[in-house]
Amino acid sequence: VLSVYTLEGVCGNCLLKPGLELILEPLDAPADETRFPASRVGSNRSSNTEEIGRFGDYELLEEIARGGMGVVYRARQVGLDRIVAVKMMLAGPLAGKDFVQRFRTEAAAAASLQHPNIVAIHEVGFAQGQHFFAMDFVEGLTLAQLVAKGPLPARQAATYLKTIAEAIHFAHERNVLHRDLKPSNVLIDSATDQPRLTDFGLAKRLEAETELTLSGQMLGSPHYMSPEQATAKRGTVGKRSDVYSLGAILY
Repeated sequence: VLSVYTLEGVCGNCLLKPGLELILEPLDAPADETRFPASRVGSNRSSNTEEIGRFGDYELLEEIARGGMGVVYRARQVGLDRIVAVKMMLAGPLAGKDFVQRFRTEAAAAASLQHPNIVAIHEVGFAQGQHFFAMDFVEGLTLAQLVAKGPLPARQAATYLKTIAEAIHFAHERNVLHRDLKPSNVLIDSATDQPRLTDFGLAKRLEAETELTLSGQMLGSPHYMSPEQATAKRGTVGKRSDVYSLGAILY
């Protein structure tokens, strides 16, 4: 419910439109647009570069992905003169506490994992009323886009999965669960043909339980979610849940 008193002077239609775009997505929408991979994702959306321009130390060059939690831009980090991907929260100053916590959990989990097949985080911060983080920009397609025209050759599929599994094993050794493994969260680097794992928005540290993983809250993507994850029971989700999702990706 939008209060006309607390939001006086703000256009209700302008506030409502982004919400409707998120919950009324077409059923045949590509799976890779439900999250925010740090790569160029095929999209007909126009760039917001002219509207946003400079953001902190970053020049926003083009919008490359958008979804329920945030928007990702290809950007140039001015101070270091390098191309990166910058992810910001869609809700901006209106974001709730849980929304901000989940956004920062994603950044913290990924930043703690320095692995060649996990998209690296360079900076986490707050600027111009926006929580954001900057990460590697990976030129290429998501695995979901790659297989959209049909299954990959068996050896290629197994090779990709082996590399992804090794990256997840690395995360598990550092007590981080991904909990949202799916083809649209795997980027295939066009320069190396190597898969790189991204989107730790639902990540969880094994040694810590947070308010975002309460009993009864189902987190993940249904087609790749393990049975114990689908029941939304606290304490039953573990490393095996990510392994199940790896099997679903291979299938």
